[in-house]
This record gives sequence, C-alpha cells and structure tokens, in this order.
Amino acid sequence: MKPAIKEWLDNSIEKLKAGELTETDLRDVTAALNSEKQLILYLYSKSTNLRSPLGGWALYDPTAPDEPVLPSQDAPYASVLDAVNDGWRIVQFPRPELYNFTDVDNAYLTYEFVLEKLV
Repeated sequence: MKPAIKEWLDNSIEKLKAGELTETDLRDVTAALNSEKQLILYLYSKSTNLRSPLGGWALYDPTAPDEPVLPSQDAPYASVLDAVNDGWRIVQFPRPELYNFTDVDNAYLTYEFVLEKLV
C-alpha cells in the first residue's frame, strides 16, 4: 500500500473515532490515489532464474524525458528477485523458447524481465 494512503487511512480512523471526520477528509484520498505514476524497469537477466545476476537494465519514468534512464553504472539490484523484494511487480517474464542462441556468447541480454512500480 502506498505510504500516503496508509497514513491517510490511519488519520481518518482516528478522526472517525473522535467524531471529527469530515467530507473534506474523505475527498483528500482522491488526490492521494490520483497522484500515482507508473515506473517501468527493464531488467536483463543472465537466465530465466529470478536469482540470476543482471546483465543490463533501463528505467522509464513517465515524467522524465523520452529516453530511458540508467540509475547508475551499478545495477540497481543484484537480481530480479531483489527488485521484487523492493516492491517492483513483474509484468512480463522472458520466454526462453524465443532465445535459441547456442552459438552466441552474449545471449544473456535476451532474458528480459519487465517490471512496474506505482509511486
């Protein structure tokens, strides 16, 4: 749950118990719900295993320029599973049957996971 929503709910419960909850309080949740934006994170794993090390990544932020952003020269996570543990949700898993590159050494970039996070 988004921290702002949880805080709003906690405050509203206290106001309700005290008989101080108003229509304005209830309308404030709309602003908190509508403030979410979706971030998209492409993680290129070295295999389909969620614990495999990453070979590449790109972050897309809808409020930023059209170009993807590399968070840094260091991978933002050690693995896809680490990203999931940080609140990212997997939208797409790689399909191994599409990647039959037995004669190519760098085929690891083909194991593309697409993740999303609402912030």
